[in-house]
Amino acid sequence: MITQQMIRTENLCKIYHLINNNANISRARLAGITNLSKTTVSSLVDELIRGGYVVDCGTEARAHQGRRPNALQVDGDSNVVAVISWRRARLDLALVSSDGRVAFRDRLPLNEQSDGTDRVADAFFRRLLPAAGGARVMGVCIIIPGIVNEEQRSIYSTVIGVDPGDPVIERLSEALARYPVCFLNDTACFAYAERTFTPVKDRFFAYVNVSKGVGACLFADGKMLRGAGAMATQFGHYSIDRNGPVCDCGNRGCLECLVGENALGRRAAERGLDVSGVNGPRLLFGDVAAMADAGDENTRALIGDLGRDLAYGISNLIALFNPSLVVVGGTGVNLGPLFLDEIRRALTSMGFPEFVRRVRVEYSRLGLDAELTGAAQYYIDTHYDFSGNTQRRLFLR
Repeated sequence: MITQQMIRTENLCKIYHLINNNANISRARLAGITNLSKTTVSSLVDELIRGGYVVDCGTEARAHQGRRPNALQVDGDSNVVAVISWRRARLDLALVSSDGRVAFRDRLPLNEQSDGTDRVADAFFRRLLPAAGGARVMGVCIIIPGIVNEEQRSIYSTVIGVDPGDPVIERLSEALARYPVCFLNDTACFAYAERTFTPVKDRFFAYVNVSKGVGACLFADGKMLRGAGAMATQFGHYSIDRNGPVCDCGNRGCLECLVGENALGRRAAERGLDVSGVNGPRLLFGDVAAMADAGDENTRALIGDLGRDLAYGISNLIALFNPSLVVVGGTGVNLGPLFLDEIRRALTSMGFPEFVRRVRVEYSRLGLDAELTGAAQYYIDTHYDFSGNTQRRLFLR
């Protein structure tokens, strides 16, 4: 049953998001956009101001005469979301203000002996909470490179070594019991940032995350599709070669073990590349791009291989979903224009010409911090209750 309180809570969220997306907006304009009465809008704005989410910046400047309406802004300095991105060898930590700024950034190393769950909780209390100072911590977002299964209330990741039987969710929910906790998939966070912070106008678009592994996220009419069991982001485990190398998931020829950064060492060896001059313990996309820029033809051929393999997967995605835009993001953008050009070129000879002809393939214009800001924005947009009922809740997305 829909109650008056539920309606008011929904309207609070609506007003907050309009203020966040329209700096210095007035109450009168809010009323015009929402079709709510001026009295109702004024009451909702006052509640957000009393709650410390919005500030009244005084009268806005206008060229013509007459009474000038008061300008409203989100109070990003007083409200932050704690974000922890859990990786195999590190934790990326951030406080993201409610107006989308990274207010604090840190990184903690992990080793094979580390208990990742304990380190996540410790990082929040020892690093993020002190850094927040007097700001309200609206919630804690924990990002994992893997499956976040809402139906089974479990997470699974071959990257960080967590399987559905591990009580990670229960342990972290208990450790962070004073705060709302949200578990999110990394590709979904990048994709949500792309939709939110760039002018994507396409009704149907796909975001493909090429990093250590490969993932994808689909948007239909502006809504992010999750799929049953949260499998919609697991594009990396789409097989493009049934006789290919065995993937960690048990399948053969997955995109992840052919195009992901973790596969570069093997792919380079197959092309006969000399990587003895590479700094660091393993080959990265940026190393490959630098070698190609220096004129190494074998390296350029490798980038062509990677581009064609990814294009093969994207062509099947196009046949299934038919987006008008595919955005390629993650560390894969470090391969440079040659990689993107090869994806575009290869697509022209794959699949239904009518399908692929209308699809634009572009690199993401956002940096890697987009994972952090995307997580915070998704949590605020989707889960946060500005009437104060979010406390100590668990969200799996």
